This record gives sequence, structure tokens and C-alpha cells, in this order.
Amino acid sequence: MHGRHRHLLTFLTALAVLISDQISKFWAERSLGDGRVVHVIPGIFDFSLVYNSGAAFGILQGYRFPLVLVSAALVAVVIFYRRELAASSGGLRFGVGLLLGGAVGNLADRIFRGHVVDMLSFHWNNAWHFPTFNIADSCICCGVFLYALFSIIAERRRSRGNNDENA
Repeated sequence: MHGRHRHLLTFLTALAVLISDQISKFWAERSLGDGRVVHVIPGIFDFSLVYNSGAAFGILQGYRFPLVLVSAALVAVVIFYRRELAASSGGLRFGVGLLLGGAVGNLADRIFRGHVVDMLSFHWNNAWHFPTFNIADSCICCGVFLYALFSIIAERRRSRGNNDENA
């Protein structure tokens, strides 16, 4: 991909994440809003509606305004560094797209709903329960992992290239 088309992977990924995230949240509020729980894999995975006024996995409850600022800043940074991003690997651009789409999905919730809608609930019977989360949270985590992985790979390639030139 060349020129403007190099941005497509990042922004189409972000758009796909945003759309799937918002559709899933719309479904959760309509289908689970009455307190209903859908047991997908009994004792392991449920759909259960939770409103989260904090960050991922329920941390920082009640810090809506700072979380809006952090999310908006992340979006601004991606837009500001779009030229540098276009020159990076496809894996890194995909990771940033996941991160951007998730950040915008949760930012939209915080701005328009006042909280984030979560519905993915993993647990082990009544003995263990992972904090309920959503598609945006998953994509943010996967995006951060891919960004870190492909940044490390790129740095190692640069280091090898510099070592080869100096040999």
C-alpha cells in the first residue's frame, strides 16, 4: 500500500471495531436490560449487562471526565502521528486500528451514555469471576499487545540493520 491507502488498514479496522462494539452494546441494553442473563457456556461464559463508570475492568470508577480526556487524547495522538503510522508495518497499523476503534467506542459511551456498557462475563461457577467487559475493551488490549509486539520487531530489525552496516 502506498500514500493515503496505507491509512486504510488502521481506519477501516477502527471503524469495524467501533461498529461491532456499538451494535453489541445496543443489543445488550435491549436484550439484557431487564436483568436477564444469557448463559452461553453455563458456569463459564455469560452475557450479562453491567454499566461501568470507570476504565477497563472496572478500575477508576467515577472518573468519567479524566477518562474522556485520556480517550480523546489517544485519538488525537493517532491522528497527529498518522504520517509516521503510515510508514509502519501492517501489523502495527492493525494494532493501532484495534486500539483506536476500542477507544472511540468507549469514548462514545462515556460522552453519550455517561458510562460504558459491558456484557461479556467470564467466570468459573461461583468461585472466580473476571470483570465484565466489552468488545472495545478486548480490542484495546489486543491493540496494545500488537503495537508493542510489532514495535519490538521493528526495533530489532533496525538494530540488525545498523549492526550489518557497521560490520
